[in-house]
Amino acid sequence: MILKALKLLIILTAGIFISSCTSSMFSGNPARTVQVAIKDGNAKQLKNAWDQKALSLCKSGYNITNLGKVVSTAGGHNSLSGLIACK
Repeated sequence: MILKALKLLIILTAGIFISSCTSSMFSGNPARTVQVAIKDGNAKQLKNAWDQKALSLCKSGYNITNLGKVVSTAGGHNSLSGLIACK
């Protein structure tokens, strides 16, 4: 009887340990793409708009994973795209 209770305790402990490890392993913040475009704006205005959009996606701050360069289109729009990871 004691042996069965001990086996059950070991199985329950192992199950709790495995579930806690897998949940922490997959709970990371995925990278998010932030892209903004403004018409007739300079690089500083574009960066500020990009930063505001990134902050709206991540309420507690973010880390920049990859930030592209400012791209100008023929229609007078400037765009900036990048990847972020929320904190």
